[in-house]
Amino acid sequence: MATEMVPVEAPVLRVAGGIIQRSTQNGEEILVVYRKSEQDWTLPKGEVKDNESFQDAVLREVEAETGCSCRLGNYLGTISFADKGVPKVVMFWKMTVVQEKTPRAAGEVIGESVWLPIPAAIQRLSHAQEKTLIARLGNGAAKAAVATVESQPLPQAPVQIKPEPAPQPLSQAPVQIRPEPAPQPPIVPAIPRKRASIEDERVRDRLLRESEAFRVELSFLERRSATGDKSWVSAAHEQLNNVLRCLESNDIEGSLFGLHAAQRFAVHGLNKNELITRAHILREEALKISSWRGEAMDNLLAIPDEQLTADRMADAMKLRDEESSNQYYRTRLTGDHLRILLVICSAAVIAFLPFMLLSGQIRLLGPVLLFGLLGSCFGAAQSLMRGKGDSMIPNVFVMLTPVIFGGVAGLAAFGIHEYLSGLYGFTHTHWGGLLGMAFLFGLLGQRILARFTGNKLRKKAKA
Repeated sequence: MATEMVPVEAPVLRVAGGIIQRSTQNGEEILVVYRKSEQDWTLPKGEVKDNESFQDAVLREVEAETGCSCRLGNYLGTISFADKGVPKVVMFWKMTVVQEKTPRAAGEVIGESVWLPIPAAIQRLSHAQEKTLIARLGNGAAKAAVATVESQPLPQAPVQIKPEPAPQPLSQAPVQIRPEPAPQPPIVPAIPRKRASIEDERVRDRLLRESEAFRVELSFLERRSATGDKSWVSAAHEQLNNVLRCLESNDIEGSLFGLHAAQRFAVHGLNKNELITRAHILREEALKISSWRGEAMDNLLAIPDEQLTADRMADAMKLRDEESSNQYYRTRLTGDHLRILLVICSAAVIAFLPFMLLSGQIRLLGPVLLFGLLGSCFGAAQSLMRGKGDSMIPNVFVMLTPVIFGGVAGLAAFGIHEYLSGLYGFTHTHWGGLLGMAFLFGLLGQRILARFTGNKLRKKAKA
């Protein structure tokens, strides 16, 4: 097939760009640059070096092209295109100026840097994808400027927004950042992203690396694909953009969902041999899934390799991804609920200690209730760690109700102790037996109520 003729080693250029924005009395402005080699107006950007992150690359390239030291802000979007037959992936971040250095002399690449209002910048830019990206920052006037410019042919020379004295040729003019009419207000520092737990930070870093690597793979699949319908490409890119947006807000589950969805869309760009290899991997993964999803994956993939389709593969991958997301969700909730049980036990110990200072039979109630609660908490923790009682996991109150019931059920041990004391004439309190019975009754009470409130499995209908 034609899709198998393209070499796997086809290069994909990774590029990082910055949208440098500032607030003035006349509104928001952004910085655009003129490239002498390409004779176009564009946003500052440059290639990512080996073993360099996109964030480090954009800080380095922006300072090299504009002379401005900037602070990195939020991720804004990605554009992709082919430059002389080589696919390029450009990721853009919002940036604010920290220090505006002395303008540099004109170099071989950049001839001029200009601050412009957003509508004027959209008109000045030469590339349609960058115009659309900038329009997201502006208002209705900016979006209208995009529609106006896209309906007109691109000018061959830089567009002049207002009459100016005749400038020197670009090849001789120094790089110059035009001053604004009024003094620039102090720059407001970007709000840092809220720090997550160490575990979430590790997962976030891994997801960021995987999404960047997969974006490069997706560009290769797009370039290699010979089919006319490439709607799967735009859908996959949109899901990868969702991954980065979710990572900015520490939404780990949303990021996982977006990455998995992008990978499923990319299946439509695989050739037949790659589909067969992916199916073999999915069959091995299905053996490790003990739930109904593993059996459903086996049924989807239990066909000859020649009959495999991208849609069937995507359905099998969706089942696998749902199982992975469900396990992640349950693990996080189980950890949260175990912490709640630990807090309850600690608070109960402190609350029932004053009972030991009392005298008479009421002195026994505190330890009995405490050990009954400990028994019910032990039963709940065991069920959570074994994965039992799935219906109780999503709601903390449903999980705690059997715990409280079990703690109260521990009082049955006090009644039995008093009955036996009156029957056999015990004069001393048998603490070991009393507290042991309270713990046992608390455990049984929690298990009984949890069993009654649990979901019952639906029986499979006979054919």
